[in-house]
Amino acid sequence: MHAGAAVARLPGMLRATLLAAVIVFLAPALARADSTRIYFTKGEQLAYVTRDLPAGAESAVKELLKGPPAGYGTTIPAGESFTVSDGAVDFTPDLKYESLAQVVYTLTSAGEEEIEVDGKSYSREDFGPEPFTMPKPPTKKTAAPSNPKAVQTKLASLGYLPNDAITGKWDYRTMQAVIAFQAWSGLSRDGIVGPMTQAKLDKAGRPLPLDRTSKGKRVEIYRSRGVVLLVNNGRVVRAIHTSTGIGGDSPDVGTPPGKWKIYRKEVKSWSVPYKTWLPYAAYWVGGWALHGYADVPARPASHGCARLPLVEAKYVYDFVSIGTPVQVI
Repeated sequence: MHAGAAVARLPGMLRATLLAAVIVFLAPALARADSTRIYFTKGEQLAYVTRDLPAGAESAVKELLKGPPAGYGTTIPAGESFTVSDGAVDFTPDLKYESLAQVVYTLTSAGEEEIEVDGKSYSREDFGPEPFTMPKPPTKKTAAPSNPKAVQTKLASLGYLPNDAITGKWDYRTMQAVIAFQAWSGLSRDGIVGPMTQAKLDKAGRPLPLDRTSKGKRVEIYRSRGVVLLVNNGRVVRAIHTSTGIGGDSPDVGTPPGKWKIYRKEVKSWSVPYKTWLPYAAYWVGGWALHGYADVPARPASHGCARLPLVEAKYVYDFVSIGTPVQVI
C-alpha cells in the first residue's frame, strides 16, 4: 500500500505526527547552524560576541575576519586571508602571537580542545597564566638635580609624590613624578629637572581637575597629557604619570574617551591576548584598566589600558573602590 494512503486511514493526531516525521525524513538535509562565540578584544582582554553560524572552522574564521562590532577591537590585521584543510587553518601571512588567542578561543568555543593554526597545534592552555613575578622598573634613570630632596618636597606639595617618597634619593618614582609634572605643565617629558622645569616648579600650583564639584572619589585620565588625577571632593589628591593606548580613540589598541565606573579589581590580572601580567589592575570597562607596568614611557604605548609606575599602581589600586567614577579625557 502507498505510504500516503496508509497514513490517511490513521486517527487525526497520529496522522499529523507521522506526516511530520515523513516530511522531516524526506526533506533534504540543511546546513546546521551553531551558536558560536567569536572572540575580539576590549582593551587588553578577550571579549566575545555570539553568532549563529554553520558548523565548522571556515564560517567562524570568516566571521572573525569581518572585524569587530562597535565597542570591540581586534588584534588581527586587515588583509589576512586563510584556507582550511581537515580542520587546520593557515593564514597568509602567518598570524603574530597576539592575534592567535582570538582565533584559538573562537575555534575551541564549540568544544574542540586543540586547533591547528599555521602548522602548529594550540589549546587555550597555551594562553593561560604563567607563574607570577612582579615586574621590576628599569634601572636607568635621568641625571639627578643638585638637591633631589628639595625637588621631591615640592613635588609632594603639589600632589605628584606622597610625603613618604621624600627620601633625598633620586629614584624611578621621583623621575616618573617629574614626567607627570612636565606633562601637566606642557613641558617636554624627559624626566630631567632642567632650568625650565625648575622655573615651572617654583611657581606651580596643585593641578585642578575637570570636575571640581562631585563629592567623593573619582579618577580622571588625560590621554594627551599622560596624567592620571586622583580626585577626592573636587581636590586632586595625587597626579601620576601614565601611558595610554597607541590607538587613540580606537577600541582596537586605543583608550576610548568616556565616563565609566570601576567594576573589577585584581591584584594579579592576566592578559590572555598579550600573555602578560597586569599587577594591581582596576578595570573601568571591558578589558580597559589602570594597572602597573615595568616601564611607563612618556608617550602612548599600551594596548588600551592606562599603564602606571608599579609603586604608584598600588596607590591607585588602594584609592579606588568598586563603583569609583572614571573619566577618560
